[in-house]
Amino acid sequence: MSFSNWMRNVARIAACAVGFGLSVPFSLRAQEPFYAGKTIKLIVGFPPGGGYDVYARLLAKHLPQHVPGNPTVIVTNMPGAGSLTLTNYIYNIAPKDGTEIGSVETFIPFEAYFMGAGVRFHPAHFSWVGALNSEMTTCAVWHGSGIKTFQDLFTNEATFGATGSGAPPVTEPKVINSILKTKMKLIQGYPGTSDIFLAMERGEIDGVCGVGWTTLASTRSEWFNQGKLRVIVQNAIERHPSLPGAPLLLDFATTAEQKGLLTLLASPHRIGRPYLAPPGLLPDRLDVLRKAFEATTLSKVFLEEAEKGKLAINFVSGEKMGSVFADISMMDKSLIDAMIKARSE
Repeated sequence: MSFSNWMRNVARIAACAVGFGLSVPFSLRAQEPFYAGKTIKLIVGFPPGGGYDVYARLLAKHLPQHVPGNPTVIVTNMPGAGSLTLTNYIYNIAPKDGTEIGSVETFIPFEAYFMGAGVRFHPAHFSWVGALNSEMTTCAVWHGSGIKTFQDLFTNEATFGATGSGAPPVTEPKVINSILKTKMKLIQGYPGTSDIFLAMERGEIDGVCGVGWTTLASTRSEWFNQGKLRVIVQNAIERHPSLPGAPLLLDFATTAEQKGLLTLLASPHRIGRPYLAPPGLLPDRLDVLRKAFEATTLSKVFLEEAEKGKLAINFVSGEKMGSVFADISMMDKSLIDAMIKARSE
């Protein structure tokens, strides 16, 4: 073999070796999960230590095992305007690649329908990941109040404790009064639900509306066992299995408009404690997050830790959350206008 032919063979072998050497890493990279080596930032719209923060940190601890690529998940906090600041951030500023997810207050996304101040998002356009705890609210009365059933509120005035403007203990009884013509007189200004409970115990007020059932069950279970506290109605689409005897607000609707408004009032509880990503997230990326989120909520170790921390877990899928906003978007505008009016009265 001539020297020139020998050199040409060497060059061909070298070229093949280089080509093979390059193709293997590219092939491996093509198969590598997106989240491998990455960090998912889980942002909470409230300061550290609160309920939303506690839930998020539990989720962040267990979520990585269920995301292909096992990314790092860190929790940060972006408090402001009851999580409105974070909701606007996720919609308008956060990267749209699935590396930032927001944990926002249940009612905030619905403010877009009710002309809420400072809203810069459309809830139907978010990439809804999932929710940890679908909830329902209740109206509960003290045993010495003289109110035995919800029907009594149609004829008897009763005082109900409330917190600040815009919170469920304020908005829900106002809307109920407007729609059903009940006679709940609100005493506003209590710092929180624990202060309202104390006022009930002192006999200063008769009851409270807009308080989550899990809050009542976890913090005042002895009052129920002793007959001191009575749930007279529940704001939900379906009755909670723990309260089969308490009627739904929807049971008192006598017109199509009342039913529509009360359905709208209960809608936030269908999405629980929501986790959302920016609009425009790639479908396969959103699918990864949704599957990981659901797998986490089904994990035995996750559920055991949640139970130890007295954190109720009632998973809601991202698809179902999205359907809630799709339903509202198709509602007659007159219903939305009537709800805005009821909230302001």
